[in-house]
Amino acid sequence: MKYRQYLISFLIFSLLFSGIVLNVNAINYKIGVNENDEFIWKCKVCNTPEMSVIFGLGWNNNSGIFQNLNKGTRMKWEINTVEVNETANKIEFSIWFWTQNESWGVNDIDSQMIYLKNPKAYTAELNISTDNSFVPFLFPIPVGEYMGNLNLSVWYDVDSRVLPTLNVEISKDGIRTGYPSKEIEIIAIYNDKGILSSYKLYTKGHVVIVDIALDFLPFYVIPTLIILFTVLSLGIIVYIIKKYKSISLSKPK
Repeated sequence: MKYRQYLISFLIFSLLFSGIVLNVNAINYKIGVNENDEFIWKCKVCNTPEMSVIFGLGWNNNSGIFQNLNKGTRMKWEINTVEVNETANKIEFSIWFWTQNESWGVNDIDSQMIYLKNPKAYTAELNISTDNSFVPFLFPIPVGEYMGNLNLSVWYDVDSRVLPTLNVEISKDGIRTGYPSKEIEIIAIYNDKGILSSYKLYTKGHVVIVDIALDFLPFYVIPTLIILFTVLSLGIIVYIIKKYKSISLSKPK
């Protein structure tokens, strides 16, 4: 009788465990953006002379994502189409390269990204070092799991303990002779939509050469700020009124 109970318990445990394993292995990776979504990044730091030393003169001319990059400039992406099939996710988007103009005007180029739905389906190292940024500005979600299951080169290290983060270390002459001319490090952090939210490029000694951040406030932040400002203002007004009354009462008649 006890043997039968043990056997039933073992079978139930095995079924539950196999279900958990299947669910872990069957993550539905998808794209976290939608058609007509717009994203703007702002450059907070750009040490142009140092970038010229590291990557050569003209590094920000016709060099993909870094084209026209300077401190205070912004870059915009607009998602045109998102196509999903059984094996891949495809995103087509327009890019307005880095500019200080408030009016965006006509976009500079149209581009696309294609990601296999299963990150383990890449039979060779995924080349994500294009456009001179060395990291993508967009990943499928859930980001940490997707990055963690990719077959990346030794340059890359994935850290998802707090926020999905891609750490990159490229040695001097690591790409080709003279490129880069110095050892560089990159820390790229992604939000829950798979969008690059922070990008920092360092040289030895943790000196920041480029600092780029997603330039937007979430929809819930502005109302929250208004509410906080209103409450703070009312609090100050109430405090002033009470203070005035207490001073008035304390004065001798």
